[in-house]
Amino acid sequence: MSYLVLARKWRPKLFSEVVGQQHVVQALQNSILNKKINQAYIFNGTRGVGKTSIARILTKVLNCENPKNGEPCNECDQCLAMNENTLLDFQEIDAASRRSREETMNLLETVPYLPTMSKYKVYLIDEVHMLTKESFNALLKTLEEPPPHVIFMFATTEIEKVPPTILSRCLQLNLRLVSEEEIEKQLSKIFDQEKITYDQESLKIISKAASGSMRDALTISEKVVSYCSENLNKQDVQNILGIPDEEIIFSILDILKDKDSVSLVKFFDDFDENNSCKNILESLMYSIQEISLLQFGKSIDNKLNKYAEMTPEYLQLIYQIGLSNKVYFESTSDEKGLLAMTLIKMIAFSPEKKNSKIESLDLKTDSLLFDWDQTLKKLNVSNLLKQILFYASAKKNKDQIVISIPEDKLKRINENYKKEISNSLCAHFNEVLKISYDSQVDYENTPSQIKNAMEMKESDEAVDLISKDEGFKKITTELNADVKNVTKK
Repeated sequence: MSYLVLARKWRPKLFSEVVGQQHVVQALQNSILNKKINQAYIFNGTRGVGKTSIARILTKVLNCENPKNGEPCNECDQCLAMNENTLLDFQEIDAASRRSREETMNLLETVPYLPTMSKYKVYLIDEVHMLTKESFNALLKTLEEPPPHVIFMFATTEIEKVPPTILSRCLQLNLRLVSEEEIEKQLSKIFDQEKITYDQESLKIISKAASGSMRDALTISEKVVSYCSENLNKQDVQNILGIPDEEIIFSILDILKDKDSVSLVKFFDDFDENNSCKNILESLMYSIQEISLLQFGKSIDNKLNKYAEMTPEYLQLIYQIGLSNKVYFESTSDEKGLLAMTLIKMIAFSPEKKNSKIESLDLKTDSLLFDWDQTLKKLNVSNLLKQILFYASAKKNKDQIVISIPEDKLKRINENYKKEISNSLCAHFNEVLKISYDSQVDYENTPSQIKNAMEMKESDEAVDLISKDEGFKKITTELNADVKNVTKK
C-alpha cells in the first residue's frame, strides 16, 4: 500500500515525538538512564493518547544497540525491525480477541525461552482489562517473578477493571488527555509538512472536536482534508463535522438573555433541518461554560462579553437543563422537538428574586420540614455521640443548624465530636452547613421526649383497644367484683 493514513504515518517513533505526555516520557527516560528497568508496565488512558506508541518506543530503546540519552537510535537492526513490525522478540496481543485462559497459558509457555536476537523479550497486551478472571489468575505468578529477559507491558482504557493483584505487580503510568493547544500545534506542524493549506480557525475546530485524543485529531483531519481537497477553511470544516455556525448560538443566547419566547418561535420557524440539534445544544453548553468563566475572570475582548450580564444562577440553571436533556438525543426520533422543549424549559424555569414575605415563608417551611428525630436516626455518627444527641433538640434555618444540648452533656462535645457531627450532617443534606451549639434545649422536641410520648400514646391506645373488647369487659367485671370483696375484708 503506497498511501499511509496520517494517524499511522505520524505515529511517534521517538519519545521526543510524543505529544502531551511529558510526565510519562520523563519517568521512563530517567528509569532507562538509571538502569532501573521494571519487570511490568501498565499504561492507562483514553483512546488515542499514546499508550501503545509509548510502549513500542520503550521496547525499542530497551533493545536498541546504540541508545542515546534514553532515546532509540532508529538506525540499528533492532529499531528498524521494530519500526517494520518484524521483531521476533516483540509480541503485541489484543486481549479483546484473545482473552481466554487457554490462550494466555499458550502465551506463557513461550516465556522461559530466551530472545532470538534482542536483549529483552517483550509482551505487549492491549486492552488488558478484557482478559477473563482465569486469564488474570494465570498471569499472576509469572508476572510476579518473570525471567530476567522478559518484560510485560499492558495498555488499558479501563484500569478499574484490572484486578488489584495485577496492578500491584506493575509500574502504573497514567496518560492524560492532550490539550487543545498541544493538538493544534502538532496539527500545524503536520499540515506544513504535508503541504496542506489551512487557517487557524480550522485547527481550533479540529482540536476541540478531538476531545483530547491525538489519534482522533488525525482521523478527523484525514476526513476534512479529503473533503476540502487539501485546502482547509473554517466553513467547510464546520460543515463536515456538523458544527453549527456561531451565529446560531448567538441567536439562542440572545433569546435566553432576553427570555424572548416570540423570537424562539421565529427561530424554529426559520430552522435549517440540516443542522444537528445535538451539536447545537453541545455548542450552546460550551458557550454557557465560557460565559460563566468570563464572569469570574479578567475582562477580555470576547464576543460573549455581552452575555456576562446573565446571573451566575441562571447560567448554572440552563447548563444543568441542557446537561440533563442531552442524554435523550440518543433515543428520540424528533431532535428538533427535543431541542425546542429544552430551550423553552430554559426560559420557563428562570430563577426569580423572592420578596421578603416569600423568603420569610420559606424560612418557616424549612424549619417545619426539618425533623431532628428522623435526621438523627440516619446520621452516621458513633453510638456514644448518638446517645448524647438523643437528649438534644435542633433547628435548621437555610444552611445553619443550631443544636441545643443539656449543659452537663454539652461539656462532653469536644472538637472531634463537632467535626464528626458536621461531616455527617453535611453528607446527609448534601450541602455545606454551619453548625452551632447552645444549651437552650426544647425538651418537647428531643428524640428522647418524642420516644417517651410515642410509647405512652401506644400504651394508651392498647389499653383503650382492649377495654372495648366484650370478652375482656366480662372478665374484668367479674374480677373487679371479687377483688372489691377481697379488699373490703
